[in-house]
Amino acid sequence: MTEYVYGLSKSGLSVIKLLTLQKKPFHCWDDNKRIRDSLKKKFSKLNFKQINNINLKKYNNIYLTPGLSIFDEKVAKVSKSRIKRDLNLYYQNLKNEKVIAITGTNGKSTTTKLIGDIIKRKSKNTFVGGNIGDALCNSILHKSRFLYHVIELSSFQLETIKNFEPKISILLNLSKDHLDRHKNFKDYINAKKNIVNSKNKNINLISIDDKYCKKIFSDKKIKNKISFSLNNNSADIYYNNGFIVDKYFYKYKSFKLANISSDLSNNYNIQNILAAYIVSKYLKIPEKYFEESIKKYRGLPYRSSIIFNSKSKIIINNSKATNVSSALLTLDNKKNIFLILGGIAKKEDEFYNFNKYKDNIIKLYIYGKSRNLIKRQIGLHKISKVLTSLDYVVNNLWKDLSKFDCKATIIFAPACASFDQFENFEKRGNYFNKLIINKIKK
Repeated sequence: MTEYVYGLSKSGLSVIKLLTLQKKPFHCWDDNKRIRDSLKKKFSKLNFKQINNINLKKYNNIYLTPGLSIFDEKVAKVSKSRIKRDLNLYYQNLKNEKVIAITGTNGKSTTTKLIGDIIKRKSKNTFVGGNIGDALCNSILHKSRFLYHVIELSSFQLETIKNFEPKISILLNLSKDHLDRHKNFKDYINAKKNIVNSKNKNINLISIDDKYCKKIFSDKKIKNKISFSLNNNSADIYYNNGFIVDKYFYKYKSFKLANISSDLSNNYNIQNILAAYIVSKYLKIPEKYFEESIKKYRGLPYRSSIIFNSKSKIIINNSKATNVSSALLTLDNKKNIFLILGGIAKKEDEFYNFNKYKDNIIKLYIYGKSRNLIKRQIGLHKISKVLTSLDYVVNNLWKDLSKFDCKATIIFAPACASFDQFENFEKRGNYFNKLIINKIKK
């Protein structure tokens, strides 16, 4: 039977490449004419079928790009068992690869890259991708198969997969996110739980630092598991005053965390480091590779990146902070904060939580589509400026900085989706960098 691919961005494109390689018949469509025109030049025999003009019931599977909801009205009449993501096609084409799969609300990209860096020091034959970097199905296109696959997975990719059995599954944390796409928080958690495997020969690494992950870890149906924590000494592996304490691979042993890259220096990155440590021990990777990787780690763009640092100001770009919980982490242990929030607020996100940092915030700039909602929830009216765009924010910020005598900490952590004014968080982050560079040059 013929397959159907709807949405031809990075993951959708990798799906059609794999289907083409396997000589499987398929039809495809993207609502963006520019994307369709570009693909016509690259592929001579693409069979475009507009989704509104066809009967989807005649197709074997409907592969939706993660950017499209499985509850979209265009696929409402299709059985949910036939709606798939790129993860489904990727997984059914694996052979003997060792898959390390990572998910969580925050920190999964950093963890994926760090684990990838460590394993690559042992084996160059390593694929790192998924929700970051290269698309999943592209790993299958290579003539020589990768031995290790380190993959970041979103809730959208995981929501359609069943009986997923990676060699190592990692669940970092869970907090409210993407509730505009999932019916409720329970559905979001259930999607994330699909990463957990049940085979005794595989392992699950689960943080117990939030109540949702802790509950999953306590599920007696999950047999093979390791708990880790930032501060809970009941965990198998936990962090304590600069040391990793290991009660799983040893009876009790402490490892000093020294020479950590500045890109991993924030406290919330310790969770990512703990997960990477466990993977390296489980795979019997020499300790020196773990130590070298955390020392030389280079962060991904727009994830708490320091873009400028002088005697008068430090500027941090965390455009990747697309929800409140992620943005709040950026504020830990900071003072004299000039904070920028804005974009499209996610359903049921709790902006009032910024109030616990009110003594450290000098000015608060709120822009974008949800600016009035954010202002109401936070309620810090005396220090807030509500503006329409990022350009206006940076102009006002620069005027305020000229009157400030101490060293300022400027944090761009929007806590919102970018789609009101930018295609994605990367383009938003890049635009912010350009605005700042233009100010500094003047």
